[in-house]
Amino acid sequence: MQHAGRNWAYSYRRLFEICPEQKLAKVAGRVATQYALLTKDWTHERNSEWSCRMYFTTKMILNATVLLNSLEFARTSGLRTATPYFEYYAALSLLRGLVYTIPTEDWNSGELMAIPHTRAINVAFDWVAKFDKSLAAEMKKTALQLKAQRELIAYKAPASGDKNIGANYDLIDFLTILAEVAEFNSELLEGSISKNADPASFEVLDEHIHQIATVEVEGFTFSDDEDYWRLGYVQRKTRRPYHLGLFMHPGQSEDFIGAWDGDEDAGETFSNGSPSNWQAIFDVP
Repeated sequence: MQHAGRNWAYSYRRLFEICPEQKLAKVAGRVATQYALLTKDWTHERNSEWSCRMYFTTKMILNATVLLNSLEFARTSGLRTATPYFEYYAALSLLRGLVYTIPTEDWNSGELMAIPHTRAINVAFDWVAKFDKSLAAEMKKTALQLKAQRELIAYKAPASGDKNIGANYDLIDFLTILAEVAEFNSELLEGSISKNADPASFEVLDEHIHQIATVEVEGFTFSDDEDYWRLGYVQRKTRRPYHLGLFMHPGQSEDFIGAWDGDEDAGETFSNGSPSNWQAIFDVP
C-alpha cells in the first residue's frame, strides 16, 4: 500500500483515515528518526530485545482478540459481571502492546512488561496524540472509563448490577486504532533495521527469551513451554524484528487462540471459532 510517500506492508483500516496524509508523512519521518538512533548502533543485545518485544506485542494482539471473543460469549450468555473485565483487559492488552513498540521506552531487563496500568494509558495516548490530539484525548477518556467500570464491579459490588455502566464507545474501533499504531511503529522499525543494521547482529539471546517465558508474580513462578517453543523458533528462524503482521504467523495464532477454547469432551461450549472470527481488530494470519 502506497501512502504518505511510503510503501506499507499492512492494509490499514483506520489509521490512514484519522491522520491526514501530509501529517502522517511528518509523523513517520519523526518516528523513523527515533528508530534510527537505535538501529545505527544495532547490537546483538538490541536485536534480541526488540525481537522479543515484537513477539510480546503480537501476543497482546492475540490476547485482546481472545478477550473480545470471550466478551461476546459473556454477553450472549447473560454473564454481565464479566463484561467490564473483558472490555478493560482487552484495552489494556493493546495499550501495553503499543508501549512495547515505542522506541523511547526502555525494556529494563523485561520490567517494561510489568508497566503499571496508569502509566501504560498515559504513554500510549501521548504517542497516539502524534497522529491526532483530540482523538487521543477521547480515547484516553474511554480507557479511563473502562478502567473505572472494571474497578466498580471489582471493588464496590454495586447493588444495582451493571445499571450504571455505560456503553458510549466503540470498543472494536478503539482496539483497532491501537493495534494499527503499533503496526505502524513496527513497519518503521523494520525498515530502519534493514537500512542501518549489520546482519551479523541478528541473534536472539536466551536471556531475553527467559524474561518473557518465565515470570515471577507475588513469589510464584510461571514457566510457559509454548512461549519457549515459539521464541525458540524466533531464535532459529526469524532472528530479527519484522513488522507485526509478518512477525505473527498462522501456527502461533492458531495455538495461542486455540489454547483458550473450551473442552468439547467436558461439555465446555466456549470456542474462538475459525480464523474468520479472529479478524475484528487486526489481520490475524
